[in-house]
Amino acid sequence: MAGTWIEVDLDAVVGNYREVIKHLHPQARCMAVVKADAYGLGAIEVARALEEEGCEAFAVTRVEEGLFLREHGIEGIILVLGPTMKEEWLQAIEAQLQLSLSEISSISELNDICSNMGQELQQNVKVHIKVETGMGRTGFRISELGELINALRNAPNVEVSGVYTHFARAAQRDQSYTLGQYERFKAFTDQLEEGGIYPTWKHVCNSAAFLDHPEWHHDFVRIGTLLIGHYPGQAFSGRLGLKDPWTAKSQIVHLRKVPKGTNVGYQSLYHTKKETKLAVIPVGYADGFGVAPHFVPQGWLDFLKIVIKNFIALFGIFLGQERVELKGRTVRVAGKIGMQLTVLDVGGQDCMLGDEVIIPLRRTVANARVPRRYRKNGQMLSKRVVKEGILPTCPEYSHLV
Repeated sequence: MAGTWIEVDLDAVVGNYREVIKHLHPQARCMAVVKADAYGLGAIEVARALEEEGCEAFAVTRVEEGLFLREHGIEGIILVLGPTMKEEWLQAIEAQLQLSLSEISSISELNDICSNMGQELQQNVKVHIKVETGMGRTGFRISELGELINALRNAPNVEVSGVYTHFARAAQRDQSYTLGQYERFKAFTDQLEEGGIYPTWKHVCNSAAFLDHPEWHHDFVRIGTLLIGHYPGQAFSGRLGLKDPWTAKSQIVHLRKVPKGTNVGYQSLYHTKKETKLAVIPVGYADGFGVAPHFVPQGWLDFLKIVIKNFIALFGIFLGQERVELKGRTVRVAGKIGMQLTVLDVGGQDCMLGDEVIIPLRRTVANARVPRRYRKNGQMLSKRVVKEGILPTCPEYSHLV
C-alpha cells in the first residue's frame, strides 16, 4: 500500500482525554473505549499514550483485543464489553481481564474454572453485570434478578466488580427513552443490592450521556467517540475543545495533461470540460476510500438528502468526494473511485509526482493494512517494528506488522 498512509496525532488524543477529564464528576474516572483497534487509530498506541497520561481503565469488545493490550504492556483495568465464549475464559482470567456477564449459566462455569486453576494460580474472575434496559442486545432483565443473585451467592470465585448498561438513544435530543433506561438501571441495581450483591463500580455513560448527564457519571464513564475527536451528534458540537487526530494521505503516482473531452474511469462517467491535468493516487475502495457505512434516515430531511445524493450521481456528480485536498486547495475526483486507484482532476494547479493529497477516508471503514504513522510530542515517531508471531491473527491489527 505504498503511497497511502494515515497520520495519527497522539497529542490530539491526549488533549481530548484531558478535555473529558475536566468535565468529569469528581468521583468518576474515564474508561477509554479502544475497541475496533481504537476506532482505527491503533489500540496499542492510543492505550499507551492514555495510560501515560493517567488513564486507569480501558474497554474493548472482544477477549482477543484485551489480550493484545496485555501482551503489549497495558497494565490498567481492561473490561471486555461483548459476550465471551467458554474456551476464552481461562486465558482471559490469567490475563486479569474483566468480563461482562450476561448469562446465568456462565456464573457457575467461571467459578469452576477458577477453582480448578490450582492453589498457586487460583484467582477470582472479576465480572461486570450487564443490565438490559432497552438496547435489546445483551444483558440481564429485572425479571432474572432472583436467579442471578442466587447464582452469584453460590460462586465465591466470581467477584462482581461492576454493573452497567448501554444507552441506545443518548445522542438524540428527545431524552425520554434514555431517562427510562436509566430508571430501569437504577431499579435493577437497587434490587441487586437489596439481595446482598454490591458491585464495586457503576457505569452507564457513553460519550453522549457523559455530556448531557453529569449526574450519571457514577464511578466510570465509557468514552470512545470523544477521544477520537468526534462528537456523538451535531447538537453536541463545541461542547469540548476537541482535536481530530486522524489525517489520511496519499501521493500522486501518475500525472498527465489531457485534452478537452477526455473520458475518465469506469463507465466513462467523467468527461473533461477543458484541457486539464489528471493525477492518479494509489487509493480506492479496497482501502475504504469512497466507502460509507449504511445510515438509516433519521427523519424526512435525512431521507431527502440520500435521495438527492443518489439522483445527482446519475449525472456524474458524486457528493462527499470533493473534499480531496492538494496543497491547501480542493480538487475533484474524476469519475468513479476504483478498487485501488483514483483519478483526480487537478486542473491547472502546480503539482508533481510525489505530492501529498489529503483524502476523506473514514476511520471506521479504513483498511487496517493502510500504514499508520504516529505523531507524539510534536514529533513523528519512527516506524515501530513488531517481532513476527507476537500479533494475533485478527485482521484488525495487521497494520502493525
